[in-house]
Amino acid sequence: MSLSSEELRTEIIKMSALVEKILALALDRRVSLDEIFAIENEVNQYHKSIDDDVFKYIALKTPIARDLRMALSVMKINAELERMADQAVSITHWGVKVKGQYPLINTMTTEVLQMVKSAIDAFVEADVRKATDVIQRDQNINDLNREVIKVFLGRMQTGEITFEEGFSVIRVAKNLERIGDLTTNIAEDVIFLVSGDDIRHGKGESIAQKYLKGEEV
Repeated sequence: MSLSSEELRTEIIKMSALVEKILALALDRRVSLDEIFAIENEVNQYHKSIDDDVFKYIALKTPIARDLRMALSVMKINAELERMADQAVSITHWGVKVKGQYPLINTMTTEVLQMVKSAIDAFVEADVRKATDVIQRDQNINDLNREVIKVFLGRMQTGEITFEEGFSVIRVAKNLERIGDLTTNIAEDVIFLVSGDDIRHGKGESIAQKYLKGEEV
């Protein structure tokens, strides 16, 4: 089979839909861990298949410029999506131990799911502005995670909730925060794909960094 960069792009879109599904189900108490494992297994199979396709594409096509960036970005995004599925499994594991309903966790979940959708949209649309917006929103997830730790440590200390309950909530929040980080990585991959700029580790005054500052480019 002779692959094209567009086919690689389509494969990552299919993979992302599966990951969005597992993330949405992770905190649904009607969904069993076995069901989550089944979806994770699908994700793992996709992950391997896409990596294999990228290797074949690079070997057969020797792509350059935008096509090479597409192949590299697909491989990196593929890895981030697979790690998100792992976090979803962990969320389900800890989530079954959470007996109460907590607005902070609900808010974090909603924010993270919106971030993931926006990052995938940025990839589909090759939209640098949308990708930089995702990066900016990650700080809110970090703030919410810190708030969860503060609030639930306090509740455990006062005996308002059990240690198991509080620790489980904190673990769920940490998983959500990690998904936010992985989503930010995807947004950075999109920026690299579109502009050729690598903005990881604060490298240079890139196009994306100018967007983040609200400057015209």
